[in-house]
Amino acid sequence: MFPHQNPLPKSDIITTPTFDVLLNKVKADVLGYLQETAPADVDAVRQTFDNEAELLTKFTEAFTVILQSHFRQMNAQAQQMFGMYATDNAMVDLIASQLGVKRQILDPGDANAFPRVPPSMESNESLLTRYYLGAYALASTGTRSGYRFHAMTLGGRPLVKVASPELNKVLVTYEFEQHESAGLTKDAQARQVTPGVVDCFILAHAGDGVPESSLINATQAYLARDDIAQETDLITVKPASIQYWSCAAQLYIRPGPDADVVKLAAEKAVQDYAITQHRLGGSIEPSMLYSVLLKTTGAHRGDIIQPAQPLRCAHSEAPYLESINITVSTENL
Repeated sequence: MFPHQNPLPKSDIITTPTFDVLLNKVKADVLGYLQETAPADVDAVRQTFDNEAELLTKFTEAFTVILQSHFRQMNAQAQQMFGMYATDNAMVDLIASQLGVKRQILDPGDANAFPRVPPSMESNESLLTRYYLGAYALASTGTRSGYRFHAMTLGGRPLVKVASPELNKVLVTYEFEQHESAGLTKDAQARQVTPGVVDCFILAHAGDGVPESSLINATQAYLARDDIAQETDLITVKPASIQYWSCAAQLYIRPGPDADVVKLAAEKAVQDYAITQHRLGGSIEPSMLYSVLLKTTGAHRGDIIQPAQPLRCAHSEAPYLESINITVSTENL
């Protein structure tokens, strides 16, 4: 459902050839060109290519490196055109705009402060999630994905007013207004409790994710609009339940790296993992923590002390990291 979280393997057409493959192709193309324009020089140039000390050979190798870098740049630009691969902020904004989805402002900052405090904007991950949900909300709510989109995009739908000021004339007005709570909701999940009764749980960006009553009331009022809500549904907006967890781990490194630097890298890796899982239905897997810690720190082994068991949340729950305790030891082998 979310290609940016589970992207397809990249096509061979946008992969960069290896240096050896590309170098052989350049040499073959040069010899092929000479075969048509100066056939008498083909054998001499082929012998030159076989000699690594020749200046022309070094020039050809340098050109191959430049060409390989050009391939990488072109492939990277091509990938930015697809939501599942896009990482450039401007391209993500452009992709999301196709469904009228705009990046939300999480914190307006302070332009009058010194130094200036820039606004805090919605992440690419969150924006692309709402973009893919947007297709389910083109008509109204009703589906799980439709409720989720509208709860995460307060004010995303304009007010439509129809009036007939005079005979044989109809005036349709679209009012686009900035919702005061737009950008405060990080995630939402809706489930049917009984036929016609739906509970919608929301998770806030701020703090541990428990939404304030004002955000709950604003979401309730927005979803109840007659151009959004289903006539057959009685929907109730509720706060998410937070499942708190702590991380404690012991890492072992070889002599060389500074233990304090490794510890900082480990803490950041755990924090990043916790942020990605801080959503409704998120899960904290000790095996994933182990993999994250070893990949980002260069440690050759480690022990996960907490959490001892996986923490797997329901659709109404979200995990939140309370504390990190990482110990790094150097093994002299």
